[in-house]
Amino acid sequence: MRLPDVSKKRPNAEQADVFSRTGKNLTLFYSGIISLFLIVFVIITLLILYQVLINEQEQNIRSLAEREMGNILRSIDGDSRKQGEGRRFLSENQLFLYVTDIEGQTIEANESIDELRPFYMRFLEHWTPERTEIRTENIKIPDNDPEFSRFRDFDIRILMLAEPVVTNGQTVGMMYLGLDISFLNNIFRWVLIVFVSIAALFIGIGVLLSLWMSKRALVPIQQAYIAQQEFVSDASHELRTPLSVILSAVEALDMETDANDPFARKMLSTLKFEVKRMTKLIDELLALARSDSGQIVSALKREWFDIRPAALAVMESLGKSAGEKSIDLQLSAPHPMNVFGDQDKLTQLIYILVENAIKYTAEGGSVEIVIGKSCSKKGQEFSLSVADNGIGLTEEEQEKVFDRFYRADKARTRKEGGYGLGLSIARSIAEAHKGDIEIESKLGQGTMFWVKLPFSE
Repeated sequence: MRLPDVSKKRPNAEQADVFSRTGKNLTLFYSGIISLFLIVFVIITLLILYQVLINEQEQNIRSLAEREMGNILRSIDGDSRKQGEGRRFLSENQLFLYVTDIEGQTIEANESIDELRPFYMRFLEHWTPERTEIRTENIKIPDNDPEFSRFRDFDIRILMLAEPVVTNGQTVGMMYLGLDISFLNNIFRWVLIVFVSIAALFIGIGVLLSLWMSKRALVPIQQAYIAQQEFVSDASHELRTPLSVILSAVEALDMETDANDPFARKMLSTLKFEVKRMTKLIDELLALARSDSGQIVSALKREWFDIRPAALAVMESLGKSAGEKSIDLQLSAPHPMNVFGDQDKLTQLIYILVENAIKYTAEGGSVEIVIGKSCSKKGQEFSLSVADNGIGLTEEEQEKVFDRFYRADKARTRKEGGYGLGLSIARSIAEAHKGDIEIESKLGQGTMFWVKLPFSE
């Protein structure tokens, strides 16, 4: 069988919302994976780049330290302590070179920016390692000190090396070297900007691709859903006629059957009961098929009418069922209570809720119907509640109670009839009137359904 063309048959608002949510979830999932991959890639790449640059500068400062140490050792005189001023730096980004004796007194000092010596000394103070060490520090220029005002706009980062000066197996002092690696911050900042921009671009492309992929993935699901709708609708239509014929034939046979033949009477009674059950199921399936296709909204006959007589008619119709279980049916409603909606559909809604309450209320219980008005953010609304003191529902059951074919007490429902479609139909009727239906229940204490509908479109 050829599947229906989704482009020609659009889902109704409820289905479109389901497919829209599913599409958004798929899009978020796909784009999330792509985004996560790109973010991890950017972070790893930046970390590797940063480590490579730092390692390069560390090698550079070690090379400078080796040369300077050779010069220092050649210039050391046993009884001489002269300060070597004007030493030429071996690197353009070298900030300072300090040599101290074993007591910490400066023997040689040379720096490219004399004003920053206090900051250098603060880092070097109490730093006398037993072997070569390398550190990285940032110079923070105080905002309220005019002496350093020209450095406030600079982000100065220093790579420092400390190495003991050893001659003849004795440590005679310390050598300190400092390199300006502030340019790494600028390089890293620009690389970060470029990488983040590229990642953002590819994430945007990934979102578009994810949206396209999610739509493609939902096409066969939509086709299957529409095919299922068509099957349910067509099958329901086709089955109604033969069931009506069978029911008419059974009723005719019932009238012609001899009253003294109990077996025939029993068989005809059972057959009539099952045919009515099947007819009710077909009607419910057809109602859901119309709801799915959006026909229930377009077919609504909205008008102002008094809903109280409709509620009384429902109570009269279900009075026999309630009486068999000694259930007390009560109605609380102002008279008149005019609402704007489809009279037949809203009467069906009340019937479903009251019938459901009677079904799940034990003998001697009570069912109360309350009709009135309520206020919300949307304004004044029509309010309907149906409460019972029956078996109640767990929180898990409350979440599923409006699902199709869901039955909380399957054994009891099977015994009393029902297919778990009534509350689904009730919800579709409420939503078709742009209203809401909710449930509040406690296990063993009872259940209350309440419906709120706007008084106008």
